[in-house]
Amino acid sequence: MSDLNFSRCKLPPFEHQKIGVQALINHPFFLLADEMGAGKTKQVIDAAQFLYCQQVIDRVVVIAPASVRAVWCDPELGELVKHLWDGLPVLVTEFHTKTKQWMTAPNDPRLKWVITNYEFIRNSHLGTLLNIVGPKTLLVLDESTSIKNPRAAQTKACIRLRQLCGRVVLLNGTPIANHPGDMFAQGAIMYPHILSCKSYFMFRARYAVMGGYQQKVIIGWQNLDDLQQRFKPYVLRRLKKDCLDLPEALAPVTLTVPLTKSTWDVYKAMRDHMVAWLTKDSVTIAQQAVVKSLRLAQITSGFVGGVEHDDHNGFTDSDPPVLLPAVPTEISREKLDFLLSWHRERLEEDPDLKLLVWVRFRSELMRLMSQFENGNGSSTLRIGSIYGGQKKADRETALRLLDPRTAPSNPVLLAGTYGTGSLGINLSACHTVVNLSYDFSYWKFLQSAARVDRPGQTHAVGPEGQKTIDHQIVKARRAKEDIAQWTTSAWVRALTEE
Repeated sequence: MSDLNFSRCKLPPFEHQKIGVQALINHPFFLLADEMGAGKTKQVIDAAQFLYCQQVIDRVVVIAPASVRAVWCDPELGELVKHLWDGLPVLVTEFHTKTKQWMTAPNDPRLKWVITNYEFIRNSHLGTLLNIVGPKTLLVLDESTSIKNPRAAQTKACIRLRQLCGRVVLLNGTPIANHPGDMFAQGAIMYPHILSCKSYFMFRARYAVMGGYQQKVIIGWQNLDDLQQRFKPYVLRRLKKDCLDLPEALAPVTLTVPLTKSTWDVYKAMRDHMVAWLTKDSVTIAQQAVVKSLRLAQITSGFVGGVEHDDHNGFTDSDPPVLLPAVPTEISREKLDFLLSWHRERLEEDPDLKLLVWVRFRSELMRLMSQFENGNGSSTLRIGSIYGGQKKADRETALRLLDPRTAPSNPVLLAGTYGTGSLGINLSACHTVVNLSYDFSYWKFLQSAARVDRPGQTHAVGPEGQKTIDHQIVKARRAKEDIAQWTTSAWVRALTEE
């Protein structure tokens, strides 16, 4: 690192980031797997500029999920404009339906950045990139679990690009989102000899434990020490708690919200119905359990319906069906009323409170926003929301509320749904985070929590303190469990605990 002049960096790097930059320079293929918030994007931008000055690369192609593309290339708030060195000429191209460009100086030669997303290069648009990459191209695959499926079109597109690019960096704070099988395609794209497996079937034969019908179902994993040793020279992962140069994160606090007796009666009836289904002799599919359990989570948020209104799957014709409306219908608002009261108290303590609220259900988000739009809180409160399918301009306006470079001095409430608002964005102007309801994915929880390191959590209990699905989700998160992978017995045990 003595040869690297970090004084050129617009933002001085932390010590752990200097180590990461050096690793990216030393290795032509590498996985930077630092925990979210440790500065992976800054490290790869700084490393690319050093490599350009050393005449190793002349172009960087960044492929990211669609929701993260603007996080890189926005000319006002993007990561590039934040970390590009003064005096280094660059040309930034956002490669999408409407190609956009901006530059720091008209000089040529210059470091060329091309930013696109996985979905855009699946088919006909790939050819354009194949024509411009070469031995002096650095390929950056952001949120690399997007290429975990070796059969997916976007994975195959990235493989073709990688074959032409001289260097590749994978960025991911959670490289194993589901199970060790996620690492096959990522390793193959980095460098095939890391795994020495020509196909996923060879990888599965070495590391998976097969069972179930005709031994075709993966029931466990083995030889993981070997897998770890193969990746070890080409992977760097640091947790924020181990980066002593970063501020310590605050521990989460659980806020308990009692349900009314009428809501509890609805919840208990649905819960008992699900337990009866789980204990049937018929085979229970894990994904069915996840869908059905969403109803329980929905009830604790004050709604029924809209998840799956025909519940005959897993029952015989003699079993009574559960008839629910086809669209979400409000039945209660215990959590919402608690949040409104809690928010008013926090505003009295801090008139400039910056609050981020995560929710699982779109109907819950819309009700929450409607309440604040109708005047809950101070008259100066700025509000915004982020969710799937909204207009790009509306999303960007909302994100500016908690970006540290654009956040207003007024109090702010920003609410979003998991997944659509949790990847790559910078909301570090926020003071406090509330998880009003939960996505079952542990990966999405980690991603959303990483936007701000001050999470709080609410969970609903019965009128006499009985445990609900909310309690089980919080418990699973603290144990780092993925609820989507629970067995039937795990579901029954969780649902019957009070």
